[in-house]
Amino acid sequence: MSKTIYFNGNIITVDDNNTVAQAVLIEEGLIKAVGTNEEILALANDTERIDLEGKTMIPGFIDPHGHVVATAQTLMIVTLGDVTSREELVARLKKELEENPPQGDKWLIGFGYDNTKFEDGQHPTKFDLDSVSTDIAITVSHASGHLACVNSKALELYGYHGDDYVVPEGGVVRTVSPDSKEPNGVLEENAILDSEKKKIVISPGFEDVLRAVERVQKIYASLGVTTTQDASVEEANGYNYILDTCAKTGRLIIDIVGLATQPSTMKLMKNEETPKREYNNHYKLAGAKTWLDGSPQGFTAWLSKPYHVVPQGQPEDYCGYGTQTDEVVTQYYVDCINSNLQVHTHVNGDEACAQFLRCYKKALEITGSKEDLRPVMVHCQALRQDQLDDVIAVGAIPTFFNDHVRFWGDLHHDQVFGPERAQNISPIGWALEKGIKFTLHQDPPVKMPNQIIAMHTAVNRTTESGRVLGEHQRISVMDALRAVTINGAYQYFEEDIKGSIEVGKYADLVILDKNPLEIASNEIETIKVLETIKEGNTIFVNEAVLQEA
Repeated sequence: MSKTIYFNGNIITVDDNNTVAQAVLIEEGLIKAVGTNEEILALANDTERIDLEGKTMIPGFIDPHGHVVATAQTLMIVTLGDVTSREELVARLKKELEENPPQGDKWLIGFGYDNTKFEDGQHPTKFDLDSVSTDIAITVSHASGHLACVNSKALELYGYHGDDYVVPEGGVVRTVSPDSKEPNGVLEENAILDSEKKKIVISPGFEDVLRAVERVQKIYASLGVTTTQDASVEEANGYNYILDTCAKTGRLIIDIVGLATQPSTMKLMKNEETPKREYNNHYKLAGAKTWLDGSPQGFTAWLSKPYHVVPQGQPEDYCGYGTQTDEVVTQYYVDCINSNLQVHTHVNGDEACAQFLRCYKKALEITGSKEDLRPVMVHCQALRQDQLDDVIAVGAIPTFFNDHVRFWGDLHHDQVFGPERAQNISPIGWALEKGIKFTLHQDPPVKMPNQIIAMHTAVNRTTESGRVLGEHQRISVMDALRAVTINGAYQYFEEDIKGSIEVGKYADLVILDKNPLEIASNEIETIKVLETIKEGNTIFVNEAVLQEA
């Protein structure tokens, strides 16, 4: 029987009392005992003993929102997150086309450009991408995942040409001028995210994707993540089949929670039981997903008041927009509640948050449900203080993309929300005051699931320029740690098996080189993961750091 004792450490258990222990006994992937060195070493018969030498151990990080298959796919396409101009973007695409031209009818795909990093702030257009090729379809996704630029060949395949093309509801096809129907290549929301439109893009082959899923898990493990999510499971993209195949063939080393997206939800979930069921070789399809607006940095989030700097070509009262009517949203929630499904809803703007709150409340009234379904509000950039009581009333869990403060905080301050509203983006301080359980995420592949960075931002609230954005929204290190461990387990209905170092729970553990409770708050981001353990098995070792030591 496999037994291991880790001792002589700072073991932050994240239990109800925030206990810091010295040693832990693991047996057959479960935590069997937690306590002092003396107490646990007394149990050391026929047991491997590992001296932590004063290092810190915490529960495995839980990623409460992300897209693991899409993140894996970014390993197979052109990464554009670091380009600083349209010219550099075009040059990188040309280089990829020359060195690795797509075969057959496959597309040239790029991901992650951020036009706010460009000097002119402008998106690339079809004219830029046509300079790369007019024969091969090209698409480059914005860092938010809610916009993309495509070339003329791709526009033709999407059906966006001529004067009578139809755009799916909740989508926008930008044009070369206000009085023209000619697309300029920039597509928003359902113009690309509609399930039928997704089928049009010809991406890498099935075996390539499976190998990429294996690769991306190693990256997640290097960041201390032991449970993650795919919030994009639908019929059109085959993600459920991909993840199920990975599970059945033993390719998964961390737990993955799948969410079946609207409109595929009911068909994919019809044979499933409840959102609390067991994993099948580290994968389970456990809930539903929909979205009500876009992204603030893409200027498509749905706000109640106009953007601080209105995008060019938009009226002065431009507030972004929603993607669905109240009737459609309410019926979707009714269907989810009647099917005993937890639903995750993308809501960035405060008006999108308002739509979620009124529609979910109405759905509860229609169904009369008293079940604890823990609906999840995803991103919550502009969630207002006066909306928090309604969050509590419907039993919702906000999962905040709090690292917007770090990566786009200056943009939000100067252009998106303005100096006043920007102080309260990702209002985790308010949520904590209200006693609301919340989680933190980076929405991979928008940003990788680095929960150490998430903790740093939650505690410091500093932007890339060093500006403090919302000092009153800062939280303590322990509260930040809870948000990326035990609260994540609670969100997934797994608080009885994960999220803290307690007897009976999975031995999902991370060893750090520094103790976040003892170092200066502005040094949290320097913490390194030394080892990641999933159910007692080491799945990552940071050889480089250990050799330096």
